[in-house]
Order: sequence, then structure tokens, then C-alpha cells
Amino acid sequence: MVHAEPVSAYPPASSRTLEQWLDPGLGAPHGPELRTRLREIADARAALAAMWAAFLSLGISAVLFGGVLFAVTGRAASTVPWMAVGAVFAVVSALFLNRVRRWVPRPGTSLSVRGPGNLRSGLWAAGGILFLLNVLMVIGSLTTGRVLVMVLVDLGMVLLLVSALVVPSAILGRSRPILRRQAHEDPRLAATLERERLSWTPDGRTPMFGPL
Repeated sequence: MVHAEPVSAYPPASSRTLEQWLDPGLGAPHGPELRTRLREIADARAALAAMWAAFLSLGISAVLFGGVLFAVTGRAASTVPWMAVGAVFAVVSALFLNRVRRWVPRPGTSLSVRGPGNLRSGLWAAGGILFLLNVLMVIGSLTTGRVLVMVLVDLGMVLLLVSALVVPSAILGRSRPILRRQAHEDPRLAATLERERLSWTPDGRTPMFGPL
């Protein structure tokens, strides 16, 4: 059976090879706002990867913070379970994050993302929250003298903000370069994208297969 692409004002997916569609130079003239199938794939993959990467970072942060608390307080009964849960959480998140590498979403898949969309915005958001929190904690430590408590809370907030804001925003801001790099490094992902190129047809929302 011969696959026939519908008539469109845009170049069909078969007009270029996958390598050409992935070329960053091809995307420059079209602008980042143009919706294409490859960009849809990259953005959906990045949204899912950002979520699992945030969970992975939270698990690692729980282990690190629990280790610091154990070193400071010596209370194994309260810190070791915390670290164990964090380690399990990190391992499970890493497994799901690895599965995202070969996942290609169906046409029309759109995952909503709330929060900073690039690394700079994530750093500004995390830095602003941390600054305001430190202002309040400094005032409190001056009246109570509990400097160690302030340092521990500060460390916990840094780990939390990095996991919740910085790590996801770094992935979201580089969704398209990440897909390009992974397609070059992973033959199975490249083969899946090639099958998508050969079978995909444009619709009302996504007029072109590429560029990325």
C-alpha cells in the first residue's frame, strides 16, 4: 500500500530526510513559534523528562539532607528511614526517566507545564524565593540565636528549589537540542523518528513534520 500525503502549502515530511529535518540550521528561518511534529515530540518528551528529573533530584536531595542531619544530630532512627525513602524514590524516578529517552508521543499529545520554561527563569525564581526566605530567617535568627537551624533550613530549601524549579526548567529550555542529540546517539530512537516521518500526515494544528 502506497502512503500518500495530503496536498498542503507546506513541504511534506518526505521532502527531506530525518537528518535534514533535525538540522538546527533548517529551523532558524521558520522561527521557534512554528508548530511542527518534531517540536511537538521534543516538547512533550521534555515535559515528561522534566517531571521525572525533578523527582530524581528530590530523592537525591532527601538522601543528602538526611545525611547532613545525621552528621549534625546523630539520630539514626529519624534520618536513616528518610534517606532510605529518598534513595528508593530516586531509583524509581531514574528508571522512568530512562524510559522517556525512547518515548515518542502520539500526534496531538500536549503535556501542560506550570513553572519556568528555561534555566534562566528557573534560577531567577529559585533565587528570589531563597532571598526572601533568608531575609525572614536572618531576622528570626537575630532574635532567637538559632543559627544552626537557619543553616539547615536554608540547605533544605536550596535542595528543594533546585529540584522543583532549576532542574525541570533546564530540561524544558533545551527540549529541542536534547531530542536532536539523543536522536544522533540512540539508533532506536532515530529509527522510531524515521518511521514517524514516513507515516505522519499533517493536521490542522501541526502543518509540518519539521524542522526541529
